[in-house]
Amino acid sequence: MEREEERQTHESFAQISISRVSSSKHINFYGSELPQSHFIELNIQHSEIIRDLSYDRYHADLTPIVSVRMTASQFSEMITSLNMGGGTCCTVQSINGKNVQPLPMQESRKEFMHRKFEDRMKMFADTIRQKQQEAKNIVKKKTLSKDDVHNLSFLLEWLTTEIERNIPYFATCFQETMDDITFEAKLEVENAIQHKLNVLGLEKLQSLNEQPVKRKRIKK
Repeated sequence: MEREEERQTHESFAQISISRVSSSKHINFYGSELPQSHFIELNIQHSEIIRDLSYDRYHADLTPIVSVRMTASQFSEMITSLNMGGGTCCTVQSINGKNVQPLPMQESRKEFMHRKFEDRMKMFADTIRQKQQEAKNIVKKKTLSKDDVHNLSFLLEWLTTEIERNIPYFATCFQETMDDITFEAKLEVENAIQHKLNVLGLEKLQSLNEQPVKRKRIKK
């Protein structure tokens, strides 16, 4: 009997797959401070339906429409943050089989905070020197006008605001950044441990299933 089989394709037909990947080297991820050697890979591929009298089969192309990678914490955030605007960061690896440009080296949050703090301190020091000279020129006068008094008051107010508010704000931001990085590292370690435990558990279960069953003899 001739096999009744039909193939159907359409640009809207696709299949999605998610895999755990282990690399021999640490890889950087968009939206993550920590390089990872274990990550999640998500592929979307064109698909076709192969139909016959018995059942339908779905066949995916080998070349993904898009392939992206995520850290374990990014993947967890994605599946637990449904209906949240903006989505979760991921790193595109290829589009229609063509690899995208490698992720550029990015300044870490820690380095960014250090640089911005150094820039602010340099500006602070330069401004103080400038204001100091202005103050010296004012106090040299025998009599001070209302504008002179206002300028001196403004100088002292600026200096107080910088010391009491702006500099502590930088320190707070830096501490929050370190807390975020520590939390991310903790999540990644926990995910790696959980994955290892799952693998060991499956291997143990498989070895137990492969062991021959010992039958006890029943004494008559």
